[in-house]
Amino acid sequence: MRMTVRTGLAIGVLLLVTSPLSAQEPAAVFERLGGEWRGEGTLLGRAARFEMRWEPRGMLAVLTFENAFVDSSGQVTPVLSAAAVYRTSLQSPEAVWLDSRGVRIEIRWTATDSTLVASWTAPEEAGRTTYRVLSSEELEVVDEVETDGALRAFATARYRRVDALP
Repeated sequence: MRMTVRTGLAIGVLLLVTSPLSAQEPAAVFERLGGEWRGEGTLLGRAARFEMRWEPRGMLAVLTFENAFVDSSGQVTPVLSAAAVYRTSLQSPEAVWLDSRGVRIEIRWTATDSTLVASWTAPEEAGRTTYRVLSSEELEVVDEVETDGALRAFATARYRRVDALP
């Protein structure tokens, strides 16, 4: 059977039009993360507070983040602020993070309906951040950095939802 260029093009267009769009839809976890979150936990072995906001925007999600140390008197000392832009399609699982240290971090991620695992690399460091949605109101985050070929936790936090996005 001979296929002409015209027939081949028609078949290609038909496959494109009839193929499922699910691969181009955002990973479900990004919708579950959407909104403002505040948490408490530890950062580099010290008590800390954390805030983040996830804003799903079609095939992107924008994350803004801040953390701070908290001493025994309740005094808060800001440590880091950052923003990241995630491509939310399972076909393009990538993101870029920029932070107040002046560091640019490249991220590759994997996801389930309730977990986002962001593996990141920067010129001087590499690690992984795991966002685990425990319920519609609670989230757990574990940050790990690679040291001597192994991942070691440097921050853990439990977040509560402050505000869901409309």
